[in-house]
Amino acid sequence: MSTAQRILVVGAGGLGAPVLRLLATSGVEHITIIDDDVVDESNLHRQTLYTADDIGASKIERAERALRELSPRLSVRAAEGRFVPGTAMELLSEHTLVVEGADNLATKFLVSDAAHLAGVPAVQAGAVRWAGWALCALPGSACLRCLFEDIPRDRIETCAEAGVVGPVVGVLGGLQAALVFRLLRDERPGGELWHYDALRGALRKTFVRRRSDCPLCAGEIQDLRMERYTAACAA
Repeated sequence: MSTAQRILVVGAGGLGAPVLRLLATSGVEHITIIDDDVVDESNLHRQTLYTADDIGASKIERAERALRELSPRLSVRAAEGRFVPGTAMELLSEHTLVVEGADNLATKFLVSDAAHLAGVPAVQAGAVRWAGWALCALPGSACLRCLFEDIPRDRIETCAEAGVVGPVVGVLGGLQAALVFRLLRDERPGGELWHYDALRGALRKTFVRRRSDCPLCAGEIQDLRMERYTAACAA
């Protein structure tokens, strides 16, 4: 497995925590973490990288410390802030792979668009309540817009508002890490969409095909204009 990769992880919460733990112990060369939040007691049940001693502290600072303890030789960079259009392309230019675990659709679409424009593989996921999904997008494969088309104009609850069961993000974060490991093995799981339903105990894989009218795949989206991402781009 090729571990000489520089991986950007957007979001160090419920999805990012298991991803970061698994990547750190896999022997990858470098991880950059971007997040602007602090550790909150109400999230400890699903953000398993943190403990009660971390409450109120910067999430990426504690995540960086935890990863260094897990893997002292790992190169880690903590970038405090949000993944936003103004700096997205510069961040991606420094990395060979991006893993997204944000809790809002605006950031998810921004990561998808930026990764496509930069030609960088993206492993994305989302979860609410008892279910969620994970998607791998490669240059030439289907992207997030092929699946969801665009950010809904009506307001949609985030996982923080609607709630999410801890094991659900644990499973999906594990699926994201597995997709990353497959990419590091030079496999090409582009277009793979994994669905997990904890209430039914069901995990299934489907394939997303490129939509002929997808504005990103068709080349209609050539920049990251802020107005395209109508919700706050919080990691």
